[in-house]
Order: sequence, then structure tokens, then C-alpha cells
Amino acid sequence: MTETTYSIVEARARLGAIAREISVTRKPVAITDHGQTVAILVSPADALELQELRALAAYRARQARGEDAGVPHDEAYSRVFGEGEA
Repeated sequence: MTETTYSIVEARARLGAIAREISVTRKPVAITDHGQTVAILVSPADALELQELRALAAYRARQARGEDAGVPHDEAYSRVFGEGEA
């Protein structure tokens, strides 16, 4: 899943350096406990992208089930900017 892996003990000792590296490279880092991956550290940009992808997947699933999947663009625009589009 990831190229770089640290044990919990290693990660604790190097957390600051690992966090800075992830922020710059955007490459995730695995944290292991007794050889098993227990966490993946990702950059803030990647975390945001993952949240957006999850929201999009949930939206599409609601659409596929025929549920009200959101607010139409015109209505959202009116709610944010007032009545009528410019």
C-alpha cells in the first residue's frame, strides 16, 4: 500500500520529520504494530481529497437508489447569493 513503513516505536521517535516529509512529498507512510499496518499517515491535501471522493461516492449512491441526492444548482445558487442568477 505504501512504500515507506515505520514501526510505532520508530514513528514516535521521528514523528516531526515524518510529518514534514509527508507534507512535502504527499507520499503516505504506514505505521505498523508487530508487523501489521495499524495506521496510514497522509498529507492534509490527500486527506481532503479522500473526504471529497467519499462525499461524491455517497452522493452517487443516493442518486442510484433514487433518493433526493442534493440541491439543484439553481436552488443552491439562490440560497447562497440571493434570488436570481446574474
